[in-house]
Amino acid sequence: MHLVMFFIDGFGLGSEEANPIVAARTPVVDRLLGGHLLWGKRVLAHGQTVLRPLDASLRVPGVPQSATGQTTLWTGMNAAKALGYHLNAYPNEALAKIIAEHSLFKQLAACGKKVTFANAFTSVIDQSFYLNAKPKKRYSASTLSALAGGVRLRRAKDLLEGKAVFQDMVNEIMRERGEDVPLFTPFEAGQNLARVCLEHDFTLYEYFQTDKKGHKQVWNECVDIIERIDSFLGGFLSIVESSDDNVALILTSDHGNIEDFRVKGHTLNPVPALCWSKRPLKWPEWQSIEEVTPGIVELLTKGETVDGIKAANNGIAGPGREL
Repeated sequence: MHLVMFFIDGFGLGSEEANPIVAARTPVVDRLLGGHLLWGKRVLAHGQTVLRPLDASLRVPGVPQSATGQTTLWTGMNAAKALGYHLNAYPNEALAKIIAEHSLFKQLAACGKKVTFANAFTSVIDQSFYLNAKPKKRYSASTLSALAGGVRLRRAKDLLEGKAVFQDMVNEIMRERGEDVPLFTPFEAGQNLARVCLEHDFTLYEYFQTDKKGHKQVWNECVDIIERIDSFLGGFLSIVESSDDNVALILTSDHGNIEDFRVKGHTLNPVPALCWSKRPLKWPEWQSIEEVTPGIVELLTKGETVDGIKAANNGIAGPGREL
């Protein structure tokens, strides 16, 4: 099975009020869910799709933030509990250590799974950075997680070959930064993600324009971003639904933001686990972002030896672990 995580930063499940996700036209998501239903705190099942609300608070007071939320999402370790608070933006030294030891990529690679990070990076990224050395610049939790699993970071060359996706989907920002790459439509970018995923057991794609736009709170731009995401999913499904391979997708986030214009900044709303599979699949009954990494490892290693998982976790196993 090829499993893809489509990570959308700052994408919560809010109410119908002041919600760009509700206002946007999302025919692809509506088809998957059987209606315009990507909001509210409810569990839905329609065909091969399941939607669950996930708690992103991590049982720590305060508003969820990116560094702790993403570290938790890609390790299964409660990063906010480990620090005692929610940390924004980039992982600090303590979180980088958690990622280096428990990265989802590392756990799956230890079990012999082929893993990749679909995002393309500009040529300025410093790939000589090692997780056990003092960083020369700040790296996101996603990048640290991929590097911990020995993943090669993709570049403009991969974009030209249709084997990567830039963080804005369409390459506008990458071109502004001097890279000679073509512009893609969101649909075409989704097709490229599909082609990447069909060559790997696990693929992560990270999209964080939602969080940036959510902080700016420009309504029309936020609605447009949601519609881009829907078109992107349409492109992805156009490839995988017509292939002979078994493919599964989970769309999720680290915290809320864009879904509620009544709140400036991050929210306390749950985030979605929007799960789709081409063939029947019993998805874990996730309730928190802590449980996502253990659930993915279980889905991709059922019936296989757990020695690799235990080694990657330093002998610690089970969902919702706390440090």
